[in-house]
Amino acid sequence: MDWRRLDLNLLKVLGIMLEERSVNRTAERLFITPSAVSHALSRLRGAFADPLFVRTPGGMIPTARARALERPLSLLISSLNGPEQGEHDTFEPSRTRRALRIAAPGALEPTLIPAVMGLVRSRAPQWSLTVETFERRSYEVDLKSGRLDFVLSVGGHTPIGVEIAPTLLWQDELVAVAGRKSALYDGPDTVSLNLYLAQPQVYPVPWPVTQNYLDVSLARSGRFRTFSLSVPSYAGLGQVLETSDLIASMPDRTAAAIVRGSPTLRIIRIEPQLRSDLTLLCSVRDQKEPALNWAKGIIQEAASLVPRGIPETST
Repeated sequence: MDWRRLDLNLLKVLGIMLEERSVNRTAERLFITPSAVSHALSRLRGAFADPLFVRTPGGMIPTARARALERPLSLLISSLNGPEQGEHDTFEPSRTRRALRIAAPGALEPTLIPAVMGLVRSRAPQWSLTVETFERRSYEVDLKSGRLDFVLSVGGHTPIGVEIAPTLLWQDELVAVAGRKSALYDGPDTVSLNLYLAQPQVYPVPWPVTQNYLDVSLARSGRFRTFSLSVPSYAGLGQVLETSDLIASMPDRTAAAIVRGSPTLRIIRIEPQLRSDLTLLCSVRDQKEPALNWAKGIIQEAASLVPRGIPETST
């Protein structure tokens, strides 16, 4: 069934219901009676052959089918409204419900993700956020189809097409973090690349070394790191560094978060400096949707709040 051929009034009811998850509140926003909303829902359930919403003590919960319709329905309504409509409508995030889905690398779990969630909870408390593990691949289909709202890409090597809009959020300096047992701990604040590469290291990311931008860059000049431990995430990394002679390489903002949790660790810079871009990817079409445009602004604001692990004047 091509749901886009349904009565637009029914689709509008469905769109508001997905935001409000309440028959009464949907009726208030549409200036109709609750019974009219219930009648529209009955027709929608028949058209989609799905309950769409399940009544619970916490409100009307959308089914998987209804959640799958949320993004394309929002885009359709936005395109039908046109730019002139947006000039008169004011988007109020605090009154809406939205389930954001983002792909992000593990290095952002102790840095950008908490900052984003703090802003979302304070300004749009009915929104939710799901973060899935970033992979070294193209996300164009995921973003264009609406399966993902945003992708946070590190290293600048995620393939994109003309329908994907990239926004640079920040540039990190790659640093080493070492504990007391490391040979680097009592040394200078900056070490040579050769000395850095001579240390046993932890590899705390889920993708293979052959897909890691740092190791790919090093391999081009015939240089390689030695890994004594490989783990899929940064969880527990501070304890590993505190209890062993291993070091770990990471963006400086992530290093700052790790050291805040394990204050005996040291951040050590590498010469020459190695840098890493963090880029926010989204569909060009999504930038016309008020909710996602607002969410993009929230992510950019959160990025500006994350503290560095090195002096700002050195970048």
